[in-house]
Amino acid sequence: MASALAAKMGFNSLIKKHAKYFKVKICTMESDMEFRCELKWKGKDLFDLVCRTLGLRETWFFGLRYDIKDTVAWLKMEKKVLDQEVPKEEPITFHFLAKFYPENAEEELVQDITQHLFFLQVKKKILEEEIHCPPEASVLLASYAVHAK
Repeated sequence: MASALAAKMGFNSLIKKHAKYFKVKICTMESDMEFRCELKWKGKDLFDLVCRTLGLRETWFFGLRYDIKDTVAWLKMEKKVLDQEVPKEEPITFHFLAKFYPENAEEELVQDITQHLFFLQVKKKILEEEIHCPPEASVLLASYAVHAK
C-alpha cells in the first residue's frame, strides 16, 4: 500500500512538473520551420535548436529577428524568449538571418550551409535595393549564381 501511494505521489509530481510549451515559426531564406518550445527556454535554447536543425556550425554570424510594432529587434540569447517583447500570438514568428557580415566572406565562411544562407540573404537585399551593388558587380554575382546552378 505504501509503495502504491509513493508511486502515485511520484506520478502526481511528474504531472505537476509537466512543462508547458509555446509554438514558434522560424523563417529562413528558403523555408519555414515550426518548433514547440518550453516556457522556460532562453533565446539561446531556441537558437541552438534552429542551428542544429539546419546543420549550421558557424552560428556566430546569425541571429533570430522578430517584428515588434513598427520596428524589428533581435532575440537576446541570455533572456527567456517570452520575457522579451516578442509578439504573444502563436506561433511566434522569427526570421533566421545573418546579423553580422564578415570582412572577407571567402576566408571566413567555411561551411557550405553558411555560404548558402549568406548568398540568399545578400541576393535578396540586392534585389530589394537595400544593399547598393554596382552594375559590374551585379553581372559578376549573376554569373556566379548561374555557374553554381
